[in-house]
Amino acid sequence: MKSLKTYISILKSIKNRPTKVFYYLVFVIVALFSQAYMHNYNIVYLMMFFLVGVGSASSIFGVLNLYGVQISLLSHERFFANTKADYTLLVQNDSPFKLYDINITCEDETASLALIEPHKSKTARLQHSFAKRGEAFFAQMKIHSLFPLPHEVKYKFASLEKKVLVYPQPKGESLFKVFRKNRSAFGEIDDFEGLKHFNQGENISTIHWPSLAKNDSLKSKNFVYEDENKKLFFNFKNMRGSDEQKLSQLTFWVLECEKYAFDFTLLLNDTQLDSKELSFDAVLQTLATY
Repeated sequence: MKSLKTYISILKSIKNRPTKVFYYLVFVIVALFSQAYMHNYNIVYLMMFFLVGVGSASSIFGVLNLYGVQISLLSHERFFANTKADYTLLVQNDSPFKLYDINITCEDETASLALIEPHKSKTARLQHSFAKRGEAFFAQMKIHSLFPLPHEVKYKFASLEKKVLVYPQPKGESLFKVFRKNRSAFGEIDDFEGLKHFNQGENISTIHWPSLAKNDSLKSKNFVYEDENKKLFFNFKNMRGSDEQKLSQLTFWVLECEKYAFDFTLLLNDTQLDSKELSFDAVLQTLATY
């Protein structure tokens, strides 16, 4: 009786949706029944009952296969508004059986796992984007499978309860471009130390042409401050545009400062953020929750 209640609860948690194969199967069974009824062929009856039995057994095994799957958020990259970022799910098999053909879909992204051993776990990597900055939750996850036969899709829904922080979309002018327009506003970049690989999107004026002339790969100059005691200073109130545009520009600059190891002070209304006192994540968090 207990096992029956358990199985009923399993059936309620897993949903089924027929595929095209299901309708082909129904057509074949109806055709076999017509032949068996008109000609009274026992072999046709046996074939018909065999197909019905196989289809029913497949549904039962498919439901049990999906019931043992549990997912949780393992790790993720920084999320920026309107920008896709990778995140990793921990997919656990809580059942004593092997699980086959496990697929996890969130919006338009799907990750597939061919096999998960009993009481083991695997990771699945997907991408996601959020439309707005601030605290957010993932959309509902769909866990689905065609195992063992593709005549119907077995699926269930799961929610990731963990809340994530979405930073403003990094968008605007590069620091180097702003420096050339108004050096006195932020400090000065005068010389460069060493070279680095040229990244797409960098200004072509930073290219180190002599390295290219030597048949080397395309490189750009790695700039440093003329005076290492100087800091960049960003003032939210003095910037142009809407609040969201300002936050996007500041996020872009903070990421550039992180990349090139620039020190800065950011005045966000009455809040002063110093890169020597706070981590870059802490600064970005303040911008995200502004």
